Amino acid sequence: MTTSLRVPYITAWSEETVPHPLGFAWSDEAAGLRLTYADPQPQDWMYGVLWARQGLSAHGRPEWKLVNTLRQRRCMLHRLCQVCGASAVDPVSGRISWLLADDPGGKPGTAGYTNAPPTCPSCIPQALASCPRLRRGAVVYTVGDCEPYGVVGDRFEPSGRRGVVQIQRNASIPLDAFQRLERALAKQLLVVLKDLHRAPTPRETR
Repeated sequence: MTTSLRVPYITAWSEETVPHPLGFAWSDEAAGLRLTYADPQPQDWMYGVLWARQGLSAHGRPEWKLVNTLRQRRCMLHRLCQVCGASAVDPVSGRISWLLADDPGGKPGTAGYTNAPPTCPSCIPQALASCPRLRRGAVVYTVGDCEPYGVVGDRFEPSGRRGVVQIQRNASIPLDAFQRLERALAKQLLVVLKDLHRAPTPRETR
């Protein structure tokens, strides 16, 4: 008998695609050209970078390998589980449950930055069951706090013939790299994890 898996909260759906023609325009704030939409809105920018537009309907077919930009960012900012969308914060300790594909190693208590949102304890078994990479080497932590570090996005440059030309896909850009942010389209938020404590994975408890 096969068991159907829930579509994770952060997964993109086919009918959430929003056309967003890009161009470059002068920005007084950037003191130069900045990537923009043909019909820019104030909410298109956060942390000084333009964000990919995407719907939130969860209609159509799930795009299993793609992440919904808005839901991923919401999970990071509000400490929500990437699978069910509920809080991943323990109500007693205040610590956040996080499932990472690889052991960060390095200095104890730190894990650099990640684009993977938290995963609440009740959803960790499903995450392990549905993701081959997690099954190969996932590590569970509780995290004391997290803060924005950067974005994953595509970089563009002006082009006289085409208006814009993409020069890099899925680049990791820190929030203090202002010139690169001004010419990027952000798709995911990166956060730094703080005060990590190792926790047993479900397979370690069996």
